[in-house]
Amino acid sequence: MRLKPAYLITCLLLMQNSIFAQADNEIQVYASPTIQHKWTIFELHNNYTFKGSNLLTNPKNARWYNTTLEITHGFGKNFEIGFYTFAGFDPNGSYSYLGNQIRPRVTVPEKWKWSFGASLSAEFGFFRPNDTTDFFWQGEIRPIIDKTYGNFYLAFNPNIDFVVSGDDKGVGFSPQFKAVYTIQQKVGLGIEYYSSLGEFSDILPMKMQEHLLGPIIDLYIHPMWEIQTGFLFGLTENSNQQIFKLLVGRRIGK
Repeated sequence: MRLKPAYLITCLLLMQNSIFAQADNEIQVYASPTIQHKWTIFELHNNYTFKGSNLLTNPKNARWYNTTLEITHGFGKNFEIGFYTFAGFDPNGSYSYLGNQIRPRVTVPEKWKWSFGASLSAEFGFFRPNDTTDFFWQGEIRPIIDKTYGNFYLAFNPNIDFVVSGDDKGVGFSPQFKAVYTIQQKVGLGIEYYSSLGEFSDILPMKMQEHLLGPIIDLYIHPMWEIQTGFLFGLTENSNQQIFKLLVGRRIGK
């Protein structure tokens, strides 16, 4: 990967403020159910940044195509483990391997008869923003709460991010939200919201926080397939300003 000097300097200055943002490789608000026992789902997350942060010298240099392969297997009725491989192509088309993570997740059993869905995941692995930086160890604790009201579906993920190596160690807060209205069980129209507020001990000024919001479409064309697309817009100066996302998943089971 080749970066212009001014862009590299700006990235380094902003690294402390953006380290807790959800990686653009995998942009997703999670639902509470885990995959069925002995089933596996293969998901490919594709995200393209049309315009980066307004605080960059040249936001167009943030035009990365990021892709993540996520493989999740159900090991019990209420337990799954996911594995991620992160990669990306820089604005010049050069490929970069960006890291791996593992994610165990457990959900509240239906027999408990809670009035809403709930699960908890924990991700951990190594990651780097690009191939000019070192890998650092990081992860997140993700509580997941969701509820269906007729044709409406709501999900809330109050994520806790952490970095345990490198110069940017700390713990941050990155809440996410999704609202969808389903039409004839075939198409879901909704919005998704993502944010990164900074460390718990040092919440960033609004200008330096990351807030993204945009429309999404879920397609329910077949029970074995998962398809979602959307376009997110940055609401603050330090947010990526325009991101297109496409998620395609395929379940394999009985």
